[in-house]
Amino acid sequence: MYVPASRLAVLVSLPRNDAGLAEQARAAGADGLKVHTNVRHRASGTTFGSLAAEHSRLTDILTVGLPTGLVVGTAGTVSLTEMEAAKILGFDYFDAYAADVPPGYVEASRPVTPMAALGPGDGPDQARALVDHGIAALELSTLEPDRYGTPLSLATVARLNAVARAVDVPIVVPSQHALTPADLETLSGAGARAVLLGAVVTGSDPAAFGARIGTFTSAVVAL
Repeated sequence: MYVPASRLAVLVSLPRNDAGLAEQARAAGADGLKVHTNVRHRASGTTFGSLAAEHSRLTDILTVGLPTGLVVGTAGTVSLTEMEAAKILGFDYFDAYAADVPPGYVEASRPVTPMAALGPGDGPDQARALVDHGIAALELSTLEPDRYGTPLSLATVARLNAVARAVDVPIVVPSQHALTPADLETLSGAGARAVLLGAVVTGSDPAAFGARIGTFTSAVVAL
């Protein structure tokens, strides 16, 4: 998984599989993207289809040239066969909640980086166990859906710090909290290697999408 060695990475989770939004993220200075298949995304409200249904949109996004991860599904929709087919498209990493993937997920991912999302209640022990099973990057899900959009909390920062101390893989913090550029220094100091900006922060309106990302990419350069 690509993250800069010297600073916090700014990744963008697209609210829909749209090459125009991907271009805006690139122009705003994002380091990478995340796209989806086989899932209804809670924060954006978008339903993403199968790899075949999303194929043309995904290939258009990949031509934008940013390292791009693929969410491969949710409980009951993760297809190891689709993951094999997705490998040839050139994704940087695969991602899904650890609770939703079958035991063969790591092997099916390789050589693409296998990433997994911790649930809001998972901590250092679960993180260590996942890394022991071959997970090479972790997304730190921070909140239950009914608390999406709340400000960053000390509890989340402490949990991030505990997980980062427990494992030696990149920790990515998604914007389930309503993160602000001022939060980046705190997240970096607690051990995050990347922040993943999603619909809670970026919205889905193309008129404002790139500008909202730009406030974060400008702030991270100043750290």
